[in-house]
Amino acid sequence: MSRSSSRSFAKSNVPAKRHRSNERSASQSNRRRWQAGEEMSLTIDAMASDGHGIARLDGQVVFVKGALPSEQCRVQLEQRKRKIWYGRTIETTSSSADRVEPECQHYAKCGGCDLQHLAYQAQVQFKQQRVIREFKNHHIDIAQWAPALTSDAWHYRRKARVGVRYSAQQQQHYIGFRESGNSHLSDIDQCPVLIDHPVLEWQRWHSVLQQLSIYDKLTHIDVTVADNALALSLRVLRPLKTADEDQLLDFINRQVAQQDVLPVQIWQQTEKAQPAQAIATCCPIGGIDRSQPDELFHSVGELSLQVRLDDFLQINGAINRAMVRQAIDWLALTDHDHVVDLFAGHGNFSLPLAQQGCRVTAVEVQPRMIDALTQQAQKLALPLLTVETDLSAGLPQKDLQGVDAVLLDPPRAGAWQVVNDLAGMAVAKVVYVACDPATMARDVKHLLEHGYSITRAGIMDMFPQTHHVETMMLLEYKG
Repeated sequence: MSRSSSRSFAKSNVPAKRHRSNERSASQSNRRRWQAGEEMSLTIDAMASDGHGIARLDGQVVFVKGALPSEQCRVQLEQRKRKIWYGRTIETTSSSADRVEPECQHYAKCGGCDLQHLAYQAQVQFKQQRVIREFKNHHIDIAQWAPALTSDAWHYRRKARVGVRYSAQQQQHYIGFRESGNSHLSDIDQCPVLIDHPVLEWQRWHSVLQQLSIYDKLTHIDVTVADNALALSLRVLRPLKTADEDQLLDFINRQVAQQDVLPVQIWQQTEKAQPAQAIATCCPIGGIDRSQPDELFHSVGELSLQVRLDDFLQINGAINRAMVRQAIDWLALTDHDHVVDLFAGHGNFSLPLAQQGCRVTAVEVQPRMIDALTQQAQKLALPLLTVETDLSAGLPQKDLQGVDAVLLDPPRAGAWQVVNDLAGMAVAKVVYVACDPATMARDVKHLLEHGYSITRAGIMDMFPQTHHVETMMLLEYKG
C-alpha cells in the first residue's frame, strides 16, 4: 500500500471513529447519575479481596460493607472512589446460608474485624479463593493446594494497639480501636479476638483513668501477650507520677489476684523513639513486684524465644507454631545444607531451623535485632551466622555462597529486589511466606520466568474474622 492510499484510508475512517465515540457518549449520558445518600435494592454477586460484597447495576460497581454473595440488600450509597461506589447495608432482605450473627457487640462500628458476619469455614474458603484469584491474575495456576492451617477463631490475638482518647466535652475516655471508615475510637468493653484476660476488659479502666493526674495524656496501650506474662505498655505524653503508678497497680492487681491468669507487666513510654520503661508486675499470687520484670518469651517448637515489646511478633501463636513446623517440613534440610533466612526478625524461623542441625544464616536490617538474634543463639547454644543488611537494596552476595535453600518472610510490600537477585542464583529450594497475596504473586511470577517451579502451596489463617491471609509457597529450581 502506497503512502497516499494509506493516508486516504485513514481519512475514510475518521467519521466512523467519531460515530462510535458519539455512541459511547450517548450511552454514558443516558446512564442515571447516582448521588451519595441514595438508597437502592441490590443483588450481591461476589466478594472483593477486602471482604466487601460486590454488586453491579446500570453498568456501575458498588462495594457493600457487610454483604455476602447471593444476598438481596437494601443499600445506602456513601461515596464514590475511582469509579466505584461504596455503600452500607440498611437491610438484608434475603440472607446467605453462610451468614452468622457477629459475636462482638461492637462489630457494626469497630474497624478491627470485617468478616465476623461470615461463618468461619466460609471465611477460610473465601481466603483460599482470594489467593487463587490473585495468582490467576498473574497467569499462575496451582494444581493442588495443601490443607489450610487453621486454629481457634476467637481469642487468638496476642499483640494489639488499643487507642485511648479523653473527650473534654463529654468528660469521659474512649478506649478501643478505630471505627471503620473514620479516625474515631470505637469505645469497647471487650475484644473477642484478643487473648481472654480480665485486665483486657476495657470498661473497667474508665474509673481508674479518670483518677490519674495525666488522665488526658494517655494516647494508647500496647498489648503484648507472651507465654509467661501479659505486658501493657502505656504511651503517655507526660510521665506517670508515683500516685498514678500506685493507683494503676492497685487496679490491675485486683483484676488478677487469686486468679488462674498470666501475670501482668506494666510499662510506660514517654518518647516515641525511646524504649518503654518497666514499672512493676502484678502477679496472681504474690501481689505487686517492683523488681525488674522477667524476660518475655514465646514457644516455637521446643524453643522458648525471647520477645521484646517493640519486636514484630506473629499475632496468632498457634498458627505461628504450625507455620514454622510446615516450613521446616517442606524444606526437608539435612545437616550438610546451608539455609538463609531473609527478614529474620527475632529468629522466628532462624532458630528453629538451626535446631535441625543445618547451617543457618539470618539476615536482618536492624542492628538491635541482629544483637538479639546473636544473644538468643548463644543462650540456646545454637549455631547461627547473622548478617546485617538492607534487603530493599538486594541480597548480600558475598555472604551467601553455597546456599542450598532460602526462606523469606518479607513485609506487605513484598521482596522484589530480593527476588530479582534470587532469579539469577539457582537456589535449590525457596520457601516464600507472605501476608499479601498480590505482591507475592508478582514476585513468584518473576521466579517462574527464571527456572523455578511451584512444588507446594497453602494458606494459613493467621487472622480469623478479618480478610487478611498468610500464604506459604515452596519453589524449586528446575533450570
